[in-house]
Amino acid sequence: MNARDMALGGVLVALTSIILYMTSVIPTSTLTILTIASALIPICIIRSNVKTAIFVYFASSLISFFLVKINISLLYFIFFGVFGIIKFLIERLRNGRVEMILKLIFFNISFFIGFIVMENILGLNIIAGLKEVIFNVFNISSKNIATILLWIIAQPVFLIYDYAMTLIITFYMEKIHGR
Repeated sequence: MNARDMALGGVLVALTSIILYMTSVIPTSTLTILTIASALIPICIIRSNVKTAIFVYFASSLISFFLVKINISLLYFIFFGVFGIIKFLIERLRNGRVEMILKLIFFNISFFIGFIVMENILGLNIIAGLKEVIFNVFNISSKNIATILLWIIAQPVFLIYDYAMTLIITFYMEKIHGR
């Protein structure tokens, strides 16, 4: 890695850390802030290379464990931070259907790892509110139904996130990168 890549990486790590810290200041926009932070990885790939982006991802993830809540750090580490790299590698295939399938496979693996970590290691009951809604609407009290419903809802949400990332990258390429 040359000096230019190191400098760019350092700036992007600092910027990512600041953006992730914003989840503490503005707790209602957590997913939006995580999306903005995750957009810096593809920008790093565009301005430099994948190796520098991997450095930014790992350094930002490590620093986030010291700056922000553990659940935000884990979300960035498990999914949001690495998705830009995975998206870049998958989209090099130039086959829309295969790309979408691979992205969904990656998302679902990340989803289940995140779900297991959040519930079993951190003790966060992610689906407690969803279970309450299901119980009130359908008069059913099953954790499995709530988990399946959460998983079903997460699929289109991920597709919207992937599309939003594409729009952010396109905006960067058209309006900022060339100037």
